[in-house]
Amino acid sequence: MVANGSNEHTTLPIETSEYYEREAKHKHPEIRDEWVARVLANPYHTETQPDGRIRYYGYITEVEKWVRVIVEDGVLINRFFDRGKLRRWGRP
Repeated sequence: MVANGSNEHTTLPIETSEYYEREAKHKHPEIRDEWVARVLANPYHTETQPDGRIRYYGYITEVEKWVRVIVEDGVLINRFFDRGKLRRWGRP
């Protein structure tokens, strides 16, 4: 199980990279693993980058923000709030 920054524990439905564990989780500790799991399970939108990585987007109603989750070869690489999508897509 992976701690999500609170007293709750969430198991992510995907393997995580060393970069994710070492850097990404600590850069944005306010993003809960449960939100990442929610975005991966039911993305609002997906895009494939030229390098083959897949971007998953989801709106988190609890904080009224979009989260972008990056996956490469089935491994979670990064996640962060995406302010550009809020301006472009608004709130679903």
